[in-house]
Amino acid sequence: MLAAAGAHPVRDAAGNVVARFGPADGPAAIVAAHLDTVFGPETELHPTRDGDVLRGPGIGDDALGLAAIVRLGRRLAQGPEPAHPLVIAATVGEEGLGDLRGARALLDDVACDAFVAVEGHGLERVQVAGVAAIRLRARLRGPGGHSWGDRGAPSAVHVLLERAREAVAVAGDAHVNVGVIRGGTSVNTVAPEAEAEIDLRDLDSGALEATARRVAAALGADLPPGIELELAEVGRRPGGATPPDHPLLAAAREARRRLGLPPAEECASSTDANAALGRGIPAVCLSLTQGANAHRTDEHVELGPLPHGVAALDGLIDALCSGIAYPIL
Repeated sequence: MLAAAGAHPVRDAAGNVVARFGPADGPAAIVAAHLDTVFGPETELHPTRDGDVLRGPGIGDDALGLAAIVRLGRRLAQGPEPAHPLVIAATVGEEGLGDLRGARALLDDVACDAFVAVEGHGLERVQVAGVAAIRLRARLRGPGGHSWGDRGAPSAVHVLLERAREAVAVAGDAHVNVGVIRGGTSVNTVAPEAEAEIDLRDLDSGALEATARRVAAALGADLPPGIELELAEVGRRPGGATPPDHPLLAAAREARRRLGLPPAEECASSTDANAALGRGIPAVCLSLTQGANAHRTDEHVELGPLPHGVAALDGLIDALCSGIAYPIL
């Protein structure tokens, strides 16, 4: 689609689709939307339109962002060459255990002085900070056996449920989500193995590390004889924030002001922008419209506010292309 729009995209080694505009040399501003969703390949995709509402899994997170990226590629290909280099990218691995691998690889390959992530939901917000995250996988193994003949043998499933409940309890007010639990062999088998994937998040990196230590200790405490724990860190997202007086954020505010939009709520989230913030690169995440039910199969977005979101993105891109939304942190 980007090639048809007149851009010259390439697919990099990570799987990102990348197109550069403007000067070939020097650091570039990057504008990115992610290709992946939280849904597996078994999820049926039958997007529908009901008046001004689009419904479907991933429709706002981040199919709408990708559509904006394609439109942006067409606009840049047909307009004057930007004075400042601009890279647009459709990235892989933003969700879940993808661990921002697409955005990280992109930043390894492209010198960057400003980063804009584009999402579908939340026109009233601008994400100016990244929520740090640690993802853990806890795997318990035991002897297993027949549910009747070996009754009393320790079950990996039973123990994991108990340990996961305790891990959430010891975290207190900290964010801990046991997002996946799997294991067992059959209904009449003492489970020989079970595992859980656990998401921990915090704005404060030090507090996040402390929570991870408490959770790890709780997962490994009081294991019955015959049960062994294998605990691994399977993901880590850096945090960070763009200073409130940075020119990038000033340009995002000005783009909204010119459209008559109210000042956005400036908040924190977890997006591709985290990869840039973790490297000290100024970054924001803009959203294009209103919507609801992200990460659910009944997700939807509203088309009515969309022109305002697209115009606000255009205003920020114009500032980036002219070179006024700098310098790097």
